[in-house]
Amino acid sequence: MEEKLFPRIVALLTAHFDNMPPAEDIHLDDNLHEDLNLDSLDIVDFIMMCETNFNVKLDMTNAKNTHTLRDLIRSIIEQKPSLCDAQ
Repeated sequence: MEEKLFPRIVALLTAHFDNMPPAEDIHLDDNLHEDLNLDSLDIVDFIMMCETNFNVKLDMTNAKNTHTLRDLIRSIIEQKPSLCDAQ
């Protein structure tokens, strides 16, 4: 399920953060802080970017529980399951 949104998430990351590894080196279970070197403000910014891009409202109080790209994608899917049907 998460694999359908993953390429779109990676595209957002690489378009907005200069310090990202190449897209082919980014993985679904990469930790936002440890593997992708995003600081806490970058993570909040990225979550907000995802909200805008996918037209969802994520619970920012749960942002502290968003550690990996998979965590973020699952939160997005919970808010808008129809995104899994998107190409």
